[in-house]
Amino acid sequence: MPNAFFSAPKQGLDPDLFAGDQMKEEVREGLLHLLYDDLESDVGLKEPENWVVAWLAGSGASYQWSASRSGNDLDVLFGVDFPGFLIDNPQFPRLSEAEVATYVDKILRARSWPKTRNVTIGASKKHYEITFFWNPGMGTDIRNIHPYAAYDLLMNRWDVKPPDIPVNPHTLYPSQWYDFAERDYEQAILIEEMATTGGNLGRHTAGRAASSMWRDIHGGRKYAFSDMGLGYGDFHNFRWQRGKEKGTIDILRRLLPDDEPVDTPGDLITRAAMRYASPRYA
Repeated sequence: MPNAFFSAPKQGLDPDLFAGDQMKEEVREGLLHLLYDDLESDVGLKEPENWVVAWLAGSGASYQWSASRSGNDLDVLFGVDFPGFLIDNPQFPRLSEAEVATYVDKILRARSWPKTRNVTIGASKKHYEITFFWNPGMGTDIRNIHPYAAYDLLMNRWDVKPPDIPVNPHTLYPSQWYDFAERDYEQAILIEEMATTGGNLGRHTAGRAASSMWRDIHGGRKYAFSDMGLGYGDFHNFRWQRGKEKGTIDILRRLLPDDEPVDTPGDLITRAAMRYASPRYA
């Protein structure tokens, strides 16, 4: 299925978002205000404009913006000045930035993303699917996670300009990577057959196998965009993107057990208090 990662590049950036290589002011301000509003109304955080730093990243900030699929992805990644965050939001004592980010991202995924799946931007009234995501690994500098392209929404500038790529991006990657991703697809098909033909036991076993495989592939992609990975061109990101193109990711998603309920701040604080009260922190 279509995937911007492997799509042919255009000559320029999305004209509904950019004038030349500069983001249109109404687009930049609109994305920021939407992020601020969602953090306040959906997550219950205070004064996000004091501690948020945000970038447009992914295909929407690249020459591969026109990939053929329903809608157009706009990935807005944000980091925070965590000490400033805690001053305005003291309800998260003793929690690490990663723990708070996990909590915030779960709520954004459940409450914000459904509202921003079909947002109209620009004179052409093009529809976009906007997702907001807090990546604690990048701190306040997105270059820590080696993005493919990143436009700073606050400073109104490119922190990472999109690279020029060949007409057929498939040629950028070695055949061994494609072989590995093909084995992923074959394994996912076998798991799906188990769920379909194995009765209740088969569905249970398939769910566990799908969860394990999902954690491996999705966890690898998270590693790719950590300060230890290589970012967009990392093998683990390729594996995820090729899995989307082949259908592997869709198969695994269908087989995954239902998500666990989102923790409340109180749940996180209770666990943190128990952890810090344990003997190894004494």
